[in-house]
Amino acid sequence: MALITFVRHGQASWGTDNYDQLSIKGTEQARVLGKVFDDQAKSFDIAWRGEMVRHYETAQHCLSEMHSSLVAIPHTGLNEFDHEQILLNLDKKKYANKFEIIQFIKNSTHPTKTLGDMFAEAVYRWQSGEYDTDYTETWKQFQNRCVGAFTDIVNSSKGKNVVVFSSGGVISVIIQSLLGLSDRATFRLNWSLVNCGITQILSDTKRHSILSMNEHQHFREHGINLLTWH
Repeated sequence: MALITFVRHGQASWGTDNYDQLSIKGTEQARVLGKVFDDQAKSFDIAWRGEMVRHYETAQHCLSEMHSSLVAIPHTGLNEFDHEQILLNLDKKKYANKFEIIQFIKNSTHPTKTLGDMFAEAVYRWQSGEYDTDYTETWKQFQNRCVGAFTDIVNSSKGKNVVVFSSGGVISVIIQSLLGLSDRATFRLNWSLVNCGITQILSDTKRHSILSMNEHQHFREHGINLLTWH
């Protein structure tokens, strides 16, 4: 049996010129998680990661705090969907680029709620399949990519203890494939996953059991200020 530990990346840099890098808090989250793993005497046989900067940085900081010599293996199937493209396709006539969307959200009365409402509507449009030509990757293609990455990891992990650094969308779709969740329920799950939260799956390549989902007690113990979702 393989134990596969999925880690959602640390907080990224929303609202900056480069979202795809960890914020100061995101870096701290990755380091705290690594320290927790180290304190628990956890060790991994294999590490995987998506190809995005936030995946790489989360893996680096976490494994470094564990004093691990592992080098996380990149896998394109672990990359997150293009959230900027999905948001822009919500209303191209109203928002010409991501900076206009960011300004609209920042200037709203309740920025967090505004972001959540807009993103949900944009994702439901993408998931519907009615506008597939507007996207470089359709919802179905994204699902297939994520499940394919999970299959690759499972097939190479027999009897191993594995850690995987990826994103909320990827982890949610993998959970969807195991539990038979609807597309909308999958998005709601994605929205609830915390930064550097843990989801564990036990697998013998044919059968998969979810042992835990979205663990985050490690941050409650180190201060509520480390608990973030976006």
